[in-house]
Amino acid sequence: MTLQKNPEPALATDGRTLDRQVSAPIGQVLQRIRRDNNWTLAEVSRRTGVSISSLSKIENNQSTPAYSVLVRLAEGLDIDFAELFGGSTQSFAAAARVITRAGQGTTYTNKMGVYEALAAGLAEKSMQPMVIDIPGLAANQKAVRSAHKAEEFVYVIGGAVTFFMEPYAPVVLQVGDSVYFDSASEHGFSSTTDQPARILSVCLERPGTTNSSIEDIA
Repeated sequence: MTLQKNPEPALATDGRTLDRQVSAPIGQVLQRIRRDNNWTLAEVSRRTGVSISSLSKIENNQSTPAYSVLVRLAEGLDIDFAELFGGSTQSFAAAARVITRAGQGTTYTNKMGVYEALAAGLAEKSMQPMVIDIPGLAANQKAVRSAHKAEEFVYVIGGAVTFFMEPYAPVVLQVGDSVYFDSASEHGFSSTTDQPARILSVCLERPGTTNSSIEDIA
């Protein structure tokens, strides 16, 4: 999926069509932030640890960044994760409350799947909740892996997924199954069938995210 294209509408269990909000192209947002601060690609690379070539591809919408790269961009540029999607945000404060209606999260896509960021309008929150549609793998295709300094909780809400994590053997998770893990270890998911599976993922990022993802661009 690309950032410019609207993904196929998701279907609710009762047959309703859920219209997700597609985020602004992340490359466009990144370029605007960089130019507003008079930063070169080299300076952004120094701040984030993302290579100049990868940054150039993101800005030119030639590739989409993996979640771990988005985290590094947000931390290195001293912005909130949600700002990379181009939306306005409010800071987390006492008695803060943000409701995301079914299918109304902000979406972005890479090879790992279709991400729906929940509570995307709330900045400075400690957790990043997302609903992710996980594709199946073609013959001889390997699941995309990533790694980022966080604690992550995943709950399967549709279909079944194979969960890959070093150094463990792959394990199949069915609807209602969950896993809590250290996402600094290489990990990835794939649907067990040719139909997408759906998971709820909640990440609690750790300060100082400097490790590289297995694939900077997915």
